[in-house]
Amino acid sequence: MPDSYVAKPLDARRIDQAFPVVQTVLPRLGLERWRAYAAEMIGATPAEIGAAPGKVVKLPIAQPTGIIVAQLRHGYIHGLFAYTVLPNLCHGKVLQVDLMVAADMFDPAAIAEALLAEMDRLARQLRCDAIHLSLPKPPAGSQYDRILQLGLVSEGVRLCKSLAPAEAAG
Repeated sequence: MPDSYVAKPLDARRIDQAFPVVQTVLPRLGLERWRAYAAEMIGATPAEIGAAPGKVVKLPIAQPTGIIVAQLRHGYIHGLFAYTVLPNLCHGKVLQVDLMVAADMFDPAAIAEALLAEMDRLARQLRCDAIHLSLPKPPAGSQYDRILQLGLVSEGVRLCKSLAPAEAAG
């Protein structure tokens, strides 16, 4: 029986360690873009993540925000989610999760369960009225089938049309 996953906030010193996990769902994402996003989401300074002050571009992100990682006892990151607390017309205050990754070849459902349990705990702690989880369209038979069996229901589809020029992966 495998150890259980522990969910905890991403530490600034481990931003680079989380990058390969994120790349499993965003393979074109560049390291500098990830560093900037993660640093802003967890409130880290460039010095805390080992980057030169001019290298990290600040992104306009609402507060409170954060990134939670799922790891086993050995400390390797196997999954994560990034969240923002936002007002919502239909639900009041929501924990908005736009990035969730469960990267394990053998048991992604266990990671997903640990992350979803932490989302629920965090949403209650932050006095949110709902959790909004955006996931990419999954292939049939994927790890997301199990997520939908854990009490989340599909409320719709999120569409996006980007008007910005494509950014080079860097």
